[in-house]
Amino acid sequence: MPPRQKWWHTMQEARRQACVAVDFYNRPGDRRSFADFVVHMHLAWQNLLHADLVRRGENIFYREKNGRYKRDKNKQKQSWDLQHCLKRAFGDNDPARVNVEFFIGIRNSIEHRYEDAILLTTAAYAHAYVINFERELTARFGRDETLADELRFPVFVQSLTPEGMDEQRSLRRDLPTEARTYITEFEASLPDSLRSDTRYEYRIQLSPMKGPKSEADLAIQFVNSNTLSPEELESLLATQKGTVIIVEKLKLGGFDNEMLPKKAAQAVQEQTGFAFEVHHFTKMRQRDGVGPKPRQKGNASDGMFCVFSTPHANHVYTLEYVAKLIEELRDPGRYRTALGQEPVAYTAAPSRR
Repeated sequence: MPPRQKWWHTMQEARRQACVAVDFYNRPGDRRSFADFVVHMHLAWQNLLHADLVRRGENIFYREKNGRYKRDKNKQKQSWDLQHCLKRAFGDNDPARVNVEFFIGIRNSIEHRYEDAILLTTAAYAHAYVINFERELTARFGRDETLADELRFPVFVQSLTPEGMDEQRSLRRDLPTEARTYITEFEASLPDSLRSDTRYEYRIQLSPMKGPKSEADLAIQFVNSNTLSPEELESLLATQKGTVIIVEKLKLGGFDNEMLPKKAAQAVQEQTGFAFEVHHFTKMRQRDGVGPKPRQKGNASDGMFCVFSTPHANHVYTLEYVAKLIEELRDPGRYRTALGQEPVAYTAAPSRR
């Protein structure tokens, strides 16, 4: 077996750093460290994007004006920092990018004695921080690299009693001024549509599941609020008045419509200006581990990039995934690396009158 390429080892380090980060976040009592969670997730994201960029054939090192590589005091080449990587990997208003940028800034506001207050206040952002990492990891390197077999939903007691709720309210009041100001100003700069996106802030509600269970039941079930009737949603929301909550409302892909492969390929073609046919789309989604594999039967949807459409009896693809392809393939170099061919300019057919 040939040796693994360097980017693979970088990607594995990204996975390791993410697991270490979540471990620090979920530890009980004094063993927990929000500061370490933020630092290790920062490294996880940076390694993830470095690995993907190198795999695609991009240079990830800064250069001087004379073309030479920038080097640190130890004469080592300086690789791109996370902020620079985000600019290369995501669009300006991508909620996942903004979420990572939120944590880049929050690092400077963490004081050890106020860690619990900051952790509580930023919990929804932290959920999105980790979920986005998992989504990007599997989208860029395939489902085999998922962290799902290594990370589990934590068992906890805080906030499950009136005393726990009072403790959390008390912690919120202890949030230091610097951190409160940072969060307020950061959010004030964002449009409402971005602030409400689950890729930026992932809020959950928990409620106990009662009644008999089947063999297929899990301790936690994911519920898409779009599938609920107004009465069901109202009943679900009413449980917030209780002391305990356990159902997660998951926004499906962030969009209200999805595309069949032909329409998705056409959208990529029109937005990038390069020829992009259905077989190109198939090659890209299989590279990213999205949708069914060759000769695979059954539902292969992931609920984020791919959904099984009963009316079409086929898998359809979300605007989020199509937008990711457009962002990547509008760059000629990345198009060449991804598809193994030179980009050919796309010319729309003249309209018929």
